[in-house]
Order: sequence, then C-alpha cells, then structure tokens
Amino acid sequence: MAIHLFLDFDGTISQTDVGNELFQRFGEFEPVHTQLMNNEISVAEYYRRSVALLRPDCTPESLTAFALAQQLDAGFTPLVSWAKRSNIAVSVVSDGFNLYIEPLLDRSGMQNELRLWCNTLVWNGIAFTVAFPGATESCSCFCASCKRNVVIANVADDDIAIYVGDGRSDSCAVEHADIVFAKGTLAAECTRKGIPHHHFHTLAEVMIILQRKVVEGALRPRRQAVLARKRAIEAE
Repeated sequence: MAIHLFLDFDGTISQTDVGNELFQRFGEFEPVHTQLMNNEISVAEYYRRSVALLRPDCTPESLTAFALAQQLDAGFTPLVSWAKRSNIAVSVVSDGFNLYIEPLLDRSGMQNELRLWCNTLVWNGIAFTVAFPGATESCSCFCASCKRNVVIANVADDDIAIYVGDGRSDSCAVEHADIVFAKGTLAAECTRKGIPHHHFHTLAEVMIILQRKVVEGALRPRRQAVLARKRAIEAE
C-alpha cells in the first residue's frame, strides 16, 4: 500500500488565489470572472479570455517578479519534508499556471520533492498562449485540467489518497480521495455531499492530523472513494 498526498495550490499552498491576483494585476478581471462564476462560460474559456486580456507589461520577467512577491502557507515546507521522510508521495494539483507556481515552489526548496500538475502559459515573444494538458471530456468538474484524473492515474487499488484543497476546482477530486482536508467553499461542498473531511486553516494543522493518523495506523481506504476511482477509470 502506497500513500499519496495531493495538494491544491491557489488558496491552499499559497495564502491567496494567485491566479486571481495575476489577472487583477495585469489584465481585466471583470466581467469575465463574474461570467465564470455564473456558469456562463467554462473555466477553459475563462482562462483563454483572461490571458488574451493581459496587458503588454505582463512578460515572463514581470510575471516571475509578481509570483515571488506572493506568500506560501508556512506549513507547506514542513508538511512536504515530513511526507517525504514518511514515504508519502506528494503531488501539487492545480488549475492555475506553471509560470507563477514553479517560481514559488522553487523558492520553497520543495520543487524536487514533488510532482506538479497544472495548466501552462507559454511566451511566444509577444504574448502568452495557454494550454490545458490535463483536459478531459469525461469529467464535468470545475476545472480546465481535471484534478480527478491526476488522482485516479496515480493511485492503485490498494493505495491511500489524501487530498487537501479549498475551492470549487477541488470538489470533484475529493470524491475520489480516502482522506480529505477542506476549507472555504470546498468544506461547504463536502458537507453538502456528505464527504467526510477534516476542516483546516493552515497546512501545519494538516500535518499534525496526518502525523497522528500515521502513528495510530488510521490511514485507511474510504469505500465510496475506491468505488468512485474504479468508475472514473472505466469512464476514461
């Protein structure tokens, strides 16, 4: 049995939603964000429009500088370090973008201790283009790149999947996780769907609970999650 820890980035590892901050700083946040939240456009279309609206002063250099001004949860580095010592595989699953996530992971010193799954921004010398490597037609989740598929592709039948997140983009993935940590809108969604979860404020709290579960041997499969993973694999 292997144990996998999946961490959302925006609002979970980072203290704020860096993607939203990016479009507010360099682009036109409205009306496209309201259109997204009202389900008038898909997440992928929201990103395409928002990236097209980025101003000329948004370059790889200015984007990196912007990213490095953001703050991460102070518990992130200790959590990843402990997980690696405990033979727990760590993945960052984000519906955000590589060009602000990677500099922050690199600054934390954890870049080589985990795998990153996210959307990509590519600079063509004049403007950015966007791609969604994890896009799928088999899932209707609130993502451009499906987080659920990262979970089901990396977790074997007898493995344990731990998921930590805060928002709508995590709501599908947690249905396929054995142990869930949730805050914000994700916590409300878990409550609505009857998904057992631990409410958290910081990643330090997540680590304390996981450490206790490891000592007590309390990391166990959740039957509904195991069945959901099997159904999702069959659907793919």
